[in-house]
Amino acid sequence: MVVLIGIFLLSFIGGLTFLSGGEEKVEKDRANIGVIEMDGVITESLPFLEQLRELKELKNIKVLVVRVDSPGGAVGASQEIFWELRKLKAKMPVIISQGNLAASGGLYISIAGSRVFALPGTITGSMGVLMPITNVARLAEKLYLDPITIKSGELKDAGNPLHPMGAKAKQYFQAMVDKTFAQFKNDVKTERKLKDEVVAKLADGRVVDGLEAKEIGLVDEIGSFEDAVEYAKQAAKITDDVKLAWLSRKPKGLMERIFEGAMVSLSKNLMKLSFRNDVTPYYMSQP
Repeated sequence: MVVLIGIFLLSFIGGLTFLSGGEEKVEKDRANIGVIEMDGVITESLPFLEQLRELKELKNIKVLVVRVDSPGGAVGASQEIFWELRKLKAKMPVIISQGNLAASGGLYISIAGSRVFALPGTITGSMGVLMPITNVARLAEKLYLDPITIKSGELKDAGNPLHPMGAKAKQYFQAMVDKTFAQFKNDVKTERKLKDEVVAKLADGRVVDGLEAKEIGLVDEIGSFEDAVEYAKQAAKITDDVKLAWLSRKPKGLMERIFEGAMVSLSKNLMKLSFRNDVTPYYMSQP
């Protein structure tokens, strides 16, 4: 009997979770503004591209807002996201909202926007390319290691940390970095319509805050995420209420929502029990 009740409860919960997922889909179908969050180090582009694909399937979406909060990352992934956003911009407005960081690869993605918003304290810029290579050849020598590499060409193992890097290998890697950086600079200059002297100033890899970025034309507006959403509404000529589709967030099932609600309620009750009326909680007394 107990087993049957357990099976029934599991089936019931599973059904509710399935229905909840369906509700999330209906909410996205009714949304008119898509939102994708680009957070953290950029290591791959496919998850972002999948979100763009989902966006295109939602017929009511008229504009995309991309929230960028990233220190950068892989060159190829950043370029691919930039290219796909630039393609999308030809079909609908793409509004960028920069958070704490929009540096290096985060900047690369940002320049694809139709309009770019930054906070006054946003750290952006860092236009450049890095290829860090750690060489431990001297350590291997002290450990009496004698690494031997059989290779088909002189540069096949260029960058091998167990062998000292020669002048030819350094020139080889420097040429790669220079070519990639030239692409980065050209895209920034073209998309942001910057003067040569501004690009030259940024070419040393410096970062700037949002206010300076606005002054030199790296961003268009100083404003919050909500300001970016309001601009998106106007750009897409949306007359209805704003309904956001958070494409980068996994829909929560019913049980997850119930659990979160229970935890919030529990924490509130614990707070009431833990602190008497004449005692101020420590975190509330901080400036």
